[in-house]
This record gives sequence, structure tokens and C-alpha cells, in this order.
Amino acid sequence: ERADAPASRRSAASNDKYGRFQREIVPHLDAAYNFARFLSRNPDAAQDIVQDSFLRAYRGFDGYQGGDARAWIFSIVRNCYHNWLLEGRRKARLEADVHHRDDAADFSIDDIASEDDTPETALLRSSEAGKVRRVLNLLPRSLREVLVLRELEGLSYREIAQTSALPIGTVMSRLARARDHFASVWQSHARLQEEQK
Repeated sequence: ERADAPASRRSAASNDKYGRFQREIVPHLDAAYNFARFLSRNPDAAQDIVQDSFLRAYRGFDGYQGGDARAWIFSIVRNCYHNWLLEGRRKARLEADVHHRDDAADFSIDDIASEDDTPETALLRSSEAGKVRRVLNLLPRSLREVLVLRELEGLSYREIAQTSALPIGTVMSRLARARDHFASVWQSHARLQEEQK
């Protein structure tokens, strides 16, 4: 056997890994971005989260056992989102400490304005999709996550349980609460708009 045979086998394995990753995982890039966007409520952060997620997914693709690729990548997106959130909180605490804010204990990363507040999205705000996004953004994070995964991404209860590392019963109860909460907020906004007319 030639001396360069092990190197050529490694190269072939690497090409096969890349090809499998392209076929199985990359088609879920848009859905992963949408999920990250709904979690973070920030398009720039969502891009960073997805980029980090796909890098981690590629590095760990040798350990991927098959199954539902979308649920697998959503799990990674979710973990990267939590890392982004923790990093944001660390930075916020550091900035609060540097500026000696008295109300630093009440500060939340969720208080930071998102890209949704730019003039470019004013038109979107008036559309139905903008209304849905605003109501979703008002939901608590845990409820927003399961609702987005089920209603917008179409994952099954089992896939949501796998993605969020929750028992399926918890997923079902959170989803019921999320739907009720969404309906309540939606109706409140509708009444408020009627009163303002």
C-alpha cells in the first residue's frame, strides 16, 4: 500500500462528511435562523448564533447518529442562544458595574432594544406577520420557544422534547399555556387597537 493512502482515506472521509453535512444539515439553515431570530429577537444576534451553531454542528457531525436533522440542529441553535444570552448578561453586568448603576439588579438582557425597532421595519409592524412577531416577543421565553417550534417550524411534540431537552408532557403543557397566553395577548392588542380608532 502506498504511503499516502491513509491521507487519501482521510481526505475522502472528510469529503464524505462535508457532503453529508451539506445534504442533511444545511437545508435547515433558514429554519435555524428563524428559530434563532425568534429566540433572540435580534437579527444580528440570530446570524451570529446560527453561524456558531453550524460551526459546532460541523465539528460534531461525526457524532451525529442520524434521525431528525432539524431537531438536532435546533438543539444546537438553542444551546448557542443560551450561550449568547449568558454572554450578554455577563457584558450587561460588567457595563452596569462600570457605570455604577443603582438599578443594575433590575436590568435584563431582554430590555435591550432589538433591530425590530428600526425605521426599516415600521412597515412590517403594520402587517399581520409583524403583529404575530410582536405578540410572540411578549411571551415568556420558555413559552415562545415551544410555540415557535410547533406552530412556525412544524416540529412534533417528540422533536420539540428532543430539541429543548424536556419531557414530552412538559412540552405539551407549555404549548397549551403558550397558545392560551398568545391568544390572550392577541385579543388585548386587538381591543386596544379598536379603542384607539
